Amino acid sequence: MATSSMWAAAVLGTMALGVLWTGHGLAAPRDPGQFADDTGGDTGATRDFYNRAGDLRWNELMGDYHDAQGTYRGDQPYATVHLEDDDTPRAVVWNVTSLVNEWHGGVVPSRGFYLLATSGSGPYDFHSRESDDATVRPRLRLSTSAGDQVAEPVADTWLEASTYRGFGHEDRLRVSNRHPALVRFDLSDLPGDATIQRAELELHVYALRDAMDIGVFRCSHGHDAPEESPTYGIAADFPLDRGIETHADVVLFTDFEQSNWGRQWTDGTDEKILTRLREDESRNFEPLQGHALRGMVPANGHTGMDFVYKFAREVGSEPEEIYFRYYIRFPEQWQPSFGGKLPGVAGTYGKAGWGGRRATGADGWSTRGQYWVSPPEGNPLSGVVPIGNYVYHVGMEGSWGDWLGWQQGYRGYLERDRWYSVEMFVKLNTPGQPDGVLRGWVDGRPAFERSDLVFRNTADLKIEQVWMNVYHGGTAAIPADGYVYVDNIVVARSYIGPMLGQPAGAGR
Repeated sequence: MATSSMWAAAVLGTMALGVLWTGHGLAAPRDPGQFADDTGGDTGATRDFYNRAGDLRWNELMGDYHDAQGTYRGDQPYATVHLEDDDTPRAVVWNVTSLVNEWHGGVVPSRGFYLLATSGSGPYDFHSRESDDATVRPRLRLSTSAGDQVAEPVADTWLEASTYRGFGHEDRLRVSNRHPALVRFDLSDLPGDATIQRAELELHVYALRDAMDIGVFRCSHGHDAPEESPTYGIAADFPLDRGIETHADVVLFTDFEQSNWGRQWTDGTDEKILTRLREDESRNFEPLQGHALRGMVPANGHTGMDFVYKFAREVGSEPEEIYFRYYIRFPEQWQPSFGGKLPGVAGTYGKAGWGGRRATGADGWSTRGQYWVSPPEGNPLSGVVPIGNYVYHVGMEGSWGDWLGWQQGYRGYLERDRWYSVEMFVKLNTPGQPDGVLRGWVDGRPAFERSDLVFRNTADLKIEQVWMNVYHGGTAAIPADGYVYVDNIVVARSYIGPMLGQPAGAGR
């Protein structure tokens, strides 16, 4: 799929990020599709992103919203208030009963109010939830069959097209025909069978400008597709992966149960940063099954894992397409200060496709995995580890690889202290043609797809190696020892999928 479609992703499955929106009640904890408030460092909603720390973009600059007729970016608000410049600080109230009932009835997920001027230019400024005066902060007043409620916002901000900066930390919300304001409430405690008789959004004027009409729309970023069941492959015939190496399509299987596991690999398995273990209590470790491999990035260092399987040396030829699956677990102690690399496949041939050596199509390419720094506390994705691919391909804008997040279904956002099945498929393009394929799955669910990549312009370039790499940076060093666990690596000529059975510590 095209890169832009990655930003409009389906709602993440419960296995990956806990309880999500189910269509009952107004909101749910840990909904990764919510816009993020700015907790500092421009990490929240901006003109480009609804969650900048999570690298989640709007489909359109300055936000995604629907009107009361269900039209994307339509002009029929759910409620409108006319404001005059009369120098009178006061409360302004919108009757938003119809929209709140849509949320409560499960018609659409509760992603927040989107306020925009429908006539006049403004701007009008309102007090935000950061105001020192609690009496003028935004409120949502509800009259329901379960009683009256007054809800405080859990996030609010406004957007400015002229800057990449976020404004969620300010004590005001600006609304004009060019400045939308976003306000979100968490009403998950409201009983699902309660009837909402009236809902009012209340904002207090901070500063007055020209007369204008302000309409309320609904935030509609993200996707709301139903949860998908895992897709099983080769591994389905081998519960807990036992005997999977006997399958005709399996090229390599390593589960670290043998102390001489490194003999299966071509190079790099004797590094002191690698430890084969089945216990690591100080880091809340639980084995997938038996032994696993721990990589350690030492404080002020970069490399925590760097071993390879070279196809030509091990099996006598190099493929042009391959599936590669491994299990990974990040402990709480994984606290990087910068993004970096994870395992993947490559054809660098010692010439190009890594380390700023630009891919020209004639020398090298790579599709290593990647990770980002976790979004900060207060973010809907706080504490998770975002993953994806770091790709060197023909057509890169600069000398460094492109960062491609696994954002479909929000599945590439991994909780710590949990095992995940991560699988990628790489199919090299017809030389010179934009038909190279890169796909990703997390726990057997689609997380990423591109089918328009150019890795090569010559048939001499193939898939040279599986690259088990964990690297902090860029050039930034990790501030403290960082640990990553991997297990049950499978390389195959057909789709592998997650293992069947109930592995210990898999968080299922």
